[in-house]
Amino acid sequence: MPADLSYMYEKILEAVGGADNISGLGCCMTRLRFTVKDEALVNVQALRKIQDVAGYFYSGVQHQLIVGPSTATKLTAYFNKRHKFISLDGGQMEVNNIRINPADFASETKAAVKRKYSTNRISRICGHIGNIFLPLIPAYIGSGLLIGISNILAKTLLADCPNAAGLISLLGQGIFFYLNAVVGYNASKEFGATPVFGVAFAGILNAPALANITLFGSPLEPGKGGVLAVLFVCWLGSLLETQLRRILKGSSDLFLTPLLTIACGGLVALLVIQPIAGRASVWLAVGTQWMLGHGGMLVGAVLSGTFLPLVMLGIHQSLVPIHQQLMDSLGANPLFPILCMAGAGQVGAALAVLYKTRNTQFKRVIKNAIPVGLLGIGEPLIYGVTLPLFKPFVGACLGAAFGGALVAFFHVASAIPFGVSGVVLLMALSGAHSVIFYALGYLLAVVAGFVITWLMGFDDPTVD
Repeated sequence: MPADLSYMYEKILEAVGGADNISGLGCCMTRLRFTVKDEALVNVQALRKIQDVAGYFYSGVQHQLIVGPSTATKLTAYFNKRHKFISLDGGQMEVNNIRINPADFASETKAAVKRKYSTNRISRICGHIGNIFLPLIPAYIGSGLLIGISNILAKTLLADCPNAAGLISLLGQGIFFYLNAVVGYNASKEFGATPVFGVAFAGILNAPALANITLFGSPLEPGKGGVLAVLFVCWLGSLLETQLRRILKGSSDLFLTPLLTIACGGLVALLVIQPIAGRASVWLAVGTQWMLGHGGMLVGAVLSGTFLPLVMLGIHQSLVPIHQQLMDSLGANPLFPILCMAGAGQVGAALAVLYKTRNTQFKRVIKNAIPVGLLGIGEPLIYGVTLPLFKPFVGACLGAAFGGALVAFFHVASAIPFGVSGVVLLMALSGAHSVIFYALGYLLAVVAGFVITWLMGFDDPTVD
């Protein structure tokens, strides 16, 4: 049943102390995110009890309500039609009817935010990585599905029409062709630099003409180091640009800052960052293959069984560059299918809770969360079902370990780095072998999560 936006809007405002107490508002795929001026006015229990809210989470900086895909975007738009909140999504903001740039506003509020909130360094790093890569997820989902569809059709209905299958595959490859440029833009923007400089750095690192240039007796390699090199050079470029803008003023800043940033940053990227990142990417690929080849089921169980806690803490976002780098180095990603078993284990645990609980309101929350959980969006189940009860969360992790062990043992690999997960990933796997054993691993994780949660039991939430 679609969420009642007006009802949710009114209840959220009532629980947070009114619209005047909200200082910023935004959303991600499944969450409505907002910051407030006075934390004492926020009624967390009231937020948790709002109809169609699957869960509540506080990151230490933002309040986050799990409302599900589509609803998060619609609810944010509903709020923004009625108020002039500061955007938390990186777009233009409007304060007192005066449009300002987020970078300008950030410099004024940075000190106040630091005084009011404290977050550890790991969380900040993961937050930066998430802000860089999460905007790419819609394109990854669409492209991944197109690649999967083309793989299926090329072996069935379009077996005699390679041009048609190739065209569909080409449509799915678009985001990957310009991926480093998009990552560079987002990274420079996230690090507080001029975004287009990130595009320039990505272009330098991936220019085909590099193969015609020899330095220190060796030809340069276009694309060496992949997204790792792009991330590091954008970070370095942001530091360089910041210092130059402090030193240079007026017309000299207008001309010399771009010139020196791109020239110096580009040279350092080619001479230092790209070789180091290239070596790191090789180590990453070789290390992953060695780990999965020698550790097999044990490694798969550990990786999948510990992934839900990483998601809970938000640390899982730091793995996104690793997924992309494995794809660039190996042509497939053997890590992602293993981690996807975490979602399967959680579906099994949630099903056990659904059949055991006598709380009708809780049953409705679970029924709404399981379909999106099967599609690979696990946050409604984490924060709305398993984590609040704790034992089902443990059951989900243990169930995921069983599925991850099987997937790792049979060397299942994904044809896309990340984005499409859950049962939908079946369409974007590398060959029939991977499809069969991913499906078996997913089923095993669901069954194991169900059985373990059923046997462990849980404290059934009382009806309020």
